[in-house]
Amino acid sequence: MNSLKQNFFWIFLFCITFTLPNFAQDDEASTKSIKPLRLGVKVGIPNIITANAEYVTPLLNDRVALAVDWMSLSKTIDDTSINYNNFEIGTNIYFNNKGKGLYAGLSYFSFDGEGTFVDTEFDNDSVEDGKGTIEFNTVNLKLGAKLGRTFYFRIEVGYGFGDIPETIVVSNSDGTKTTTEEIPEIPGIETSGIPNFNFGIGFSFL
Repeated sequence: MNSLKQNFFWIFLFCITFTLPNFAQDDEASTKSIKPLRLGVKVGIPNIITANAEYVTPLLNDRVALAVDWMSLSKTIDDTSINYNNFEIGTNIYFNNKGKGLYAGLSYFSFDGEGTFVDTEFDNDSVEDGKGTIEFNTVNLKLGAKLGRTFYFRIEVGYGFGDIPETIVVSNSDGTKTTTEEIPEIPGIETSGIPNFNFGIGFSFL
């Protein structure tokens, strides 16, 4: 776990170091609109691929942005079909007043999924297909960077703190039988929390 977080940190540090010259450029963008509405997509952990929206408010001299991420996906893991939705809402605080560059993020992440388990052995030794609900929430702390004005690129790294369940109660089709199964290993999700690492692209408007 510690090595995974350390790897994310060094990757992020390398990317920031490589792009620092772009932050220092004093160009005409400083006198133009910051284009506060941003729509794009993110690819990474744990969201895989996510729709993203951000709006930079006038608070703290155009430094405070509201951000929303959403994803709906179906995936088969270890012979278990999982339909799940991710929703994340929070704020990004930019270190400068241009609506780009480095920022710190704080967000609330909600995971809501349903798993279909094939050939499950229930408590009375019968074998049937079953379904169970997987739900948990985390509070995420992130460090990110946004490059570009109209067309932009962003990178984020962080960690989501929360209690991730290890088991799930599975019921048969009519709900008369139950059993407990281990939750399938969902990429990027661990029992102690969720590492965050993603790349994003998008367009700015207004």
